[in-house]
Amino acid sequence: MINRFDNLRISRENLLNSVADVSPDGEYVSAIKDPDQRFGAFMAPLTSGRVTIASSAIYSAKVGLAIALRYSLSRRAFSLTANGPEVLLLDYPSHQRRLLPLLAKTYAMSFAANDLKMIYVKRTPETNKAIHVVSSGLKAVLTWHNMHTLQECREAVGGQGVKTENLVGQLKGEFDVQTTFEGDNNVLMQQVSKALFAEYVSCKKRNKPFRGLGLEHMNSSRPVLPTQLSSSTLRCSQFQKNVFCLRERDLLERFTSEVAQLQGRGESRESSFLVNHELAEDLGKAFTEKAILQTILDAEAKLPAGSLKDVLGLVRSMYALISIEEDPSFLRYGYLSRDNVGDVRREVSKLCGEVRPHALALVTSFGIPDAFLGPIAFNWVEANAWSSV
Repeated sequence: MINRFDNLRISRENLLNSVADVSPDGEYVSAIKDPDQRFGAFMAPLTSGRVTIASSAIYSAKVGLAIALRYSLSRRAFSLTANGPEVLLLDYPSHQRRLLPLLAKTYAMSFAANDLKMIYVKRTPETNKAIHVVSSGLKAVLTWHNMHTLQECREAVGGQGVKTENLVGQLKGEFDVQTTFEGDNNVLMQQVSKALFAEYVSCKKRNKPFRGLGLEHMNSSRPVLPTQLSSSTLRCSQFQKNVFCLRERDLLERFTSEVAQLQGRGESRESSFLVNHELAEDLGKAFTEKAILQTILDAEAKLPAGSLKDVLGLVRSMYALISIEEDPSFLRYGYLSRDNVGDVRREVSKLCGEVRPHALALVTSFGIPDAFLGPIAFNWVEANAWSSV
């Protein structure tokens, strides 16, 4: 096969030179002197795609949840007593456990996606690199969440989720590609960790405090977690922030130490990164989930005392605790004990019961037009009547 670009000459006037250029005498020049800022500028075109993908992933997760939860508030199955009324699906604790944590995570991630969009719109050369790192993490975590959410919603509505008109299965098929659009998610997690590694090494080498990428907590003493976790402690925003910061801090220090040890034995930095890919992916997830928690904390702080703030507090606690429960890192590296993890799991179940009365209001507040929801989101009996077939 002939290589059509073999020995092809591109004139200087046709270079893609918005960030850097080549002078007539062959010298590489750029108005952006700082290498990190220049790298961020090069990555900016990819960043816009990741911002868009992360946001659209949350939109489709909202549609899936709105359909599945509205269906579960009208669909009844079985009775608890002989000849008693059948029970709404969402009144079963198991059904609550399937959908309500996903609802809370979708809310938290929606705040994060909106925050990312605003940061991107207001971007400057100084913030390009940080936006690249944050957008990489959010793109991965939000698209993974979208796929998991749509799959759970599809199963939660049973065979109804297979019908094209009910949208849930169709959305899953359409949006699956997002996990590899603009970068494979696992690779993006490693990109995040490499950026954190570089920031950590730079600050330690220059003996400077951490600034940016949300690492300012590294300038303070290491958080100490209580050994006994009561319900009030688990729902405390400061505890939640501490445990997320502790996880990120410890994983960053572990990752840096492991890479340094391998380099000390003669391994290249890239090879050292590859060997520690599991730590890198754990760290990328810890960084991103902590960033998401911070956005919902910021949103909650802006609300006056009242019922809306109370409900958002429940949602925030649900997000924080289900993230802790789902990540083996908390137990693997000893941030929490086995008893603590059991406490977290029980608290998530309690929160499901407390969020349950607000489920319809929460999905209604998504503001999704009726035309974007499947028929089973309204009247599943009528949608399946012969007259509608």
